[in-house]
Parts: sequence; structure tokens; C-alpha cells
Amino acid sequence: MSVHRPTVVGRVRSDPGLLALTALVVALTSALLAAVAPLSDRTADEAIAATVRDAGDRGVVVATAGRGYDDPRGETRDPQSAVELAQDIDYAQHVMPPALADVVRPGVATLSTPSLHLLDAGAGRYLRLAYVDPPGDGPSVRWVAGGAPVGSVGEDQSGVGVPAGAEWPVQVGVSQETADALGLAPGDRLPAEDEQARRVAVVVSGVFVAEDPGDATWRTIPELLHPSRGITQGTPHTAATALVSADSLPDLRLAVPTDDLTQRVVFEPRPERLRYDRIDELSRALAALQTSSGAGGDFSWDSLLDRVLDEGAAQVESARGQAAVLLVGLLVTALLLLVLAAQLLVTRRAGPVASARERGATLLGIAVELFVEALGVAVVGGALGLGVVWLVVGDVGWRWALPVVIVAALATPVLGALHAATVTDVRRVPANRGARRTNERARRIRRLLVEAAVVAAAVLSLVAVRQRGVVVDGHTDLTAASVTTWWALAGSLLVLRAVPALSRRALRATRRAAGGTAFFVASRVAATGSRALPLLVVAVAVAQLTVGAALATTERDGQRAGALLAVGGDARLTTTPAAAVADVAREVAAEPGVRAAASGRVADGVRASARGSAATVRLVVVDAEAYQRLLAASALPNAPDLALLGSAPGDRVPALLSGGDPDLRDDLQIRYQDADPVPLTVVGTAPRVDASLDPVVVVDAAVLAAHGLDVPPDTVWAVGPGARTALRAAADDGATLTLMTDTLTARRDAPLPSALVRLASASAALLLLLAALAVLLSAAVAAPARSESLGRLRAHGLSTPHLRR
Repeated sequence: MSVHRPTVVGRVRSDPGLLALTALVVALTSALLAAVAPLSDRTADEAIAATVRDAGDRGVVVATAGRGYDDPRGETRDPQSAVELAQDIDYAQHVMPPALADVVRPGVATLSTPSLHLLDAGAGRYLRLAYVDPPGDGPSVRWVAGGAPVGSVGEDQSGVGVPAGAEWPVQVGVSQETADALGLAPGDRLPAEDEQARRVAVVVSGVFVAEDPGDATWRTIPELLHPSRGITQGTPHTAATALVSADSLPDLRLAVPTDDLTQRVVFEPRPERLRYDRIDELSRALAALQTSSGAGGDFSWDSLLDRVLDEGAAQVESARGQAAVLLVGLLVTALLLLVLAAQLLVTRRAGPVASARERGATLLGIAVELFVEALGVAVVGGALGLGVVWLVVGDVGWRWALPVVIVAALATPVLGALHAATVTDVRRVPANRGARRTNERARRIRRLLVEAAVVAAAVLSLVAVRQRGVVVDGHTDLTAASVTTWWALAGSLLVLRAVPALSRRALRATRRAAGGTAFFVASRVAATGSRALPLLVVAVAVAQLTVGAALATTERDGQRAGALLAVGGDARLTTTPAAAVADVAREVAAEPGVRAAASGRVADGVRASARGSAATVRLVVVDAEAYQRLLAASALPNAPDLALLGSAPGDRVPALLSGGDPDLRDDLQIRYQDADPVPLTVVGTAPRVDASLDPVVVVDAAVLAAHGLDVPPDTVWAVGPGARTALRAAADDGATLTLMTDTLTARRDAPLPSALVRLASASAALLLLLAALAVLLSAAVAAPARSESLGRLRAHGLSTPHLRR
């Protein structure tokens, strides 16, 4: 079958504007759809990396060496202790599965003791001894007094034996904050004991300052730099950690019983190496490492990295589901618009197509000629859109863009062939009234079947999205993703059902109107208003435009509310725990522009237990009255149950609890640091202080102190336009100021939210353009008939102003 080239060229020259418009729609739509896949993969990887980075210590992988079965107190000093510890790091790295080893940094080995009770200056003083061996040259410190710890004996006696039961001294260094908190100086000899009252001799060799406090080495044991302080039953207590050097490590092994030493290797993840499509592989590697007794050799492994990755994957899948809803609507709108453009093109080619058919051209021949023309337009538009994406993004997603090119190439030949088939249709309208009624009934049944199918698809899509969501096992469920599109189509069919009845009412209401303009408009609507395709295009475009706008607005409002909840106010000051922090809060509350301020202590990882459950919770110790005023003066969720914390029923402390196991409410008690357990009575629901994901327990500071546990505040929250200035003025050198505006900016710049907002904005702009083009194309399709009607009205004497109206 040959294609008549002059005919094809002549048709292209006759309608260049419409063909260029079709190519433009194909280019814009295919460009946006083709860019989504590579950008979404890139965004997913960035989101996983950000999730792991924000998780901090929850993302580390920890290998704990098994304790030996030797005498609790060694009798021979081993000068190769540091070398053996370094070998353990290499061994732990070696037994790690390759998939996991590729995404973690070299391990940081630690050998540490439990908190030892110092016996030199009364109760409440605890010191932990720790050796840290990071990759490279070790933690960089500057000694401001004394010097680094050295061995207790010279090299000539490095392997000396020690009589059983003898105390062996170990030299340590302490940070400047630890020295100030415990009153230590170089040369101090500190008698200490463990929980079993076994004595340990500690000698302070020097005081240091970290060159880089943000180095990953210090995150392994934060108390090396910053001691913790508190008050238990009226007695102040201070806990810190002292640094053991490689030279004094053999003395540590000799001075401390073996069962008091814990050897760990901590591996921090490399967020930039994590990939969304490798989450399942990493989770399987972690599970195998933690559950298989032989996989880890002499180490037991522990990590929450798999949970962190699952959380990140859930966020990615949620964002992909929202994006899929937008893309499906955009794709359907573009396809419907291309069909509408093809309909206009076939209308303009109706005469030549009919003539060709009457002269004996086959339907296939007519379709092929139209296909050659449409294919050229589709290929040019698709190549332009995909080429731009390739140049800008560097990759192309073919899956979503392919339907656009296919429909653009097939719509015109299919509609043209159908039109040509009607030209020579020999079927006659039956003269018998009953036969005509039968045909009309058949048409109504076919329409009802189509409408029922659309409604059923809409219901099915709604059920699918409610039951399983849009993304299932990492793959997009198109049935669920098309929920808004199907309901827009169902709504359009409802409007089409109502148009004839409304048109008849309009005709009856306007047939006696003065001037006749309203009647002519109503009659025109009655004649053309039931055309389905233009209404479908506009309805789906507007519905998806609404969804995109709602998504962007909800995302931004949720980010603002989440940032406010995460900070706890317009600004938050975190500093060293002290009773004076409460005075700072009162002073800040009196500053101009501050509506309210409150102080409190926020402690994570506090052990809580009940009759049938146990968990780690976030303990929040606040001035309940001041904190309630803070919530009332801000957009934070209110917590009326705070008023119940002032009562003190018996020997139990009233508390608010949110989250966790429901059994946690029965006979709840908490154990804060080394203090005795404190029994609580749950009297209400706690607010989500600083957007905690763990269970939250809130108690009043004064009531808790009356029951023997005095916990000084370390946090000040403030709300109001002057909160930032007031807290910044009150901050000391070691304080951290967190602003809601900074947190909000960080959330909006996060990979997933920013990508979703950009996609919603881009799709909204394109949908608005498609809707406008649909209106114009619809008007162009009806232009010949409308022009004929206007000509007849002009011939009957209707004036030009009325025609324009």
C-alpha cells in the first residue's frame, strides 16, 4: 500500500498551527513525565541519605565483643593491648556482609568500664573510663594542664606480673568541663569502686580540650567532653567519662576486672552511599548479622539502621504515591486533549477524507496517510521533550512518556477512519417506529453500561487506595493512583446527564426573553453542551489542578505545624542543666515581644516499666503551669491535662503519658539515671514535646522534687515575635539556640517535600495550560457550526451587538 506523498504534504501545509500545537502538547507533557522517573530515583536516594543522617546514633552498627572466661583480674600486663584492639576492628569489618561494609565508615573501637563511684569526696561522683580508637591518629586534643596518660611502668617492665588482689593504677585524661564539674587536677589520685565494691585506682594525668568537638569520635561517648549532672533525693550527682590512651590501655585491662570491661566497635553509616533500591538488601544483611550466631564470629551485633531505612522507605513510598496521583491525572488530561485536537483535525479534513472514500479509497489507506502525518508530529514533539530532559537531567523515564507519543500518533488515523466509514454507510434509519425505539433503547443501554463501568472503576480505585495505598512493595498501583481521575470522569458523566434537562429548562425560561440573545445562547448550549470530550478534558484538568494545589498547600501547612512542634515554640534554648535555667525562663517571659516562656528538662532514653510492659520514654520535667501558658499562647496543641499535675496523691507522682503500650499506664514507674525508681500515676495524656516519636512522660518539677528527685531544667521554650532575640540574649557560650524558622526552612528544603512541591507546581501550571487549550480547541471544533448559526441570525436581522453578546 503506497502513501500519496503530495496529499500528506498538502494536509500538513493546510493546518500548520494545529499540528504545531499538538507537537507542543506532546513535548511539554512528555518532558514533564519523562523527567519524573530519574528525578524521583535521585530524590529517593537523597531522602534515604537525609533520613539516616538525621537519625544520628540510631543508624550506627555496633559490634560487641564477647567477654573472656579468664580471671576477672588479669595478672600480667599486656603491652600489645592497643594492637589487639585494632585487630578486632579489622576482624569485625571482615565478617560484616559486603553490602553493609560498603555503606559504613571504618569502625571506632572502644573499651570502657561502667560508671565507677569515686570515693574521695562524698557521694554523687561517678567516673567512667574509656579508651577510644578511631581510624587515623585518634581524637585530636590540646592539653591545657598536665599531659597525656602514659603507662604506669616503663618499657623495660611493660610485661610485668601483678600479684593477685593488688591495686594497679591507671592514668587517664579528663576534659576541661569534667575537671571543673568534679574538681579534678593533674596528679589527683582517685580511689573508685564498681557496683560490686571492687576497688580501682585512677590517676589524673592531665586536662584536655577537644580540637574539634564535632568530630565523630566524640559522638561515640558524649560524656568524654560533657559530663551529666542531676539531683537524686536531694543529693547532687555528676557523671563523666575519662579518656584512656594507648599507652595506659594495658594498665586499664590490669586495673579493672575483666567482667567490668565492655569492648565495642561502632560503625557509622555513610549516608551518601545509601540507595533506595538497596534497602531490602541492607535489611537482609543486618538481619542475618544479628540473628546468625556464626555470622558475627566472636561479636554480637546490634543496630537500628534497618528501622531507620524502613522509616525512610515509608516516607519515599508515601511521596511517590502522591506524585503518582498527580502524574496519572496529568497523563489522562494530556491524552484526552490530544484526542480533542485529533477530533478538530479530522473535522477540518472531513471534506478531503470523504471525497477520497467516495472515490474508492480504503479505510486502511486513509488511516495510513493520516498516521504518517500524525506520527511525524508525535515523533517531533516527543523527541523535543525527551531531548530537553536528557540534556537537563541526564536520564529519561520512558514509561510515562510513551503513552503520550502513542496516542498522538494513533488518535487522528483512528478518528479519520471512523469518519470515512460513516460516509459510505449504507444503513438506513428504520421507518418503523418500534424499530427506531429499539435502536434508541440500545443506544441508551450502551451509554448506561459505559457510565456504570466508569462508576465501578471509580469505586474500585477508592477501595484500592483505602486498602493498600498507591505504592505496594515499591511499585505504583495504577488503580489506586487513578482515584481522582476516575471520580472526575464520573462527575463529568453526571454533568452530561444533567445538561439536556437543564438546557430544556433554560430554553423554556428564555424563549420569551427580550432581544432573544439569551434564548439563542440557551439553544446553542442545548445543541452542543452534551459533547462529552471537551467536558471530560476540562473536568479532569481542574480536578487534578485542585489536587495539586491542595497537596502543595497541605505540605507547606504541615511543614509549619511540624516545625513548631519539633522546636516546641518559636525558639528553644538548650543549655547545661541548672536551677538557674528556671530564672532565665522567667526573665525571658518578661521581655517585650515574648507571649510566654517555660523551662523544663527533656531526657530521652529513660527507662520506664509497668505491670505488663516496659519501654524507654522521653521524660519531660516542667513547670506545669508555665508550660500550659506556653501552649495556650501558641499554635501548639493544647494539653488541658497539665492542670492535673499539681496534685500529689500519696507516694506516687502524677504524670501525663502519650504513646507506647497501653499496659504502660498500669503502675508506671521510671528510673532516671542512677536514681531509685519513682512510682507514677497516669492522670492524663501528655503533649508531644518536641515532636517525640517515643512515648512521652510529663511530670511537674516541684512535685517530682517533693518526692525526692530534683531534676534541674536544661531547656527554655518561648513563643512570640521577640522570642528569638530574648533567648539569644540569654544564651551562654555552651548553649544551643534552635529557631522555628530555621527548622521550617530545613524541612522545606528536604529532598522529598521540596520535590513534591516542585512537581505539584509544575503539573499545576501544565494542567492550567491544558485546560485552557481544551476550551480553545472545543471552541474551534464547534466554530463552523457556530459561524453558520450566526450567519443565519444575521440574515434574520439580529444586530451586531447582539451577535457579539
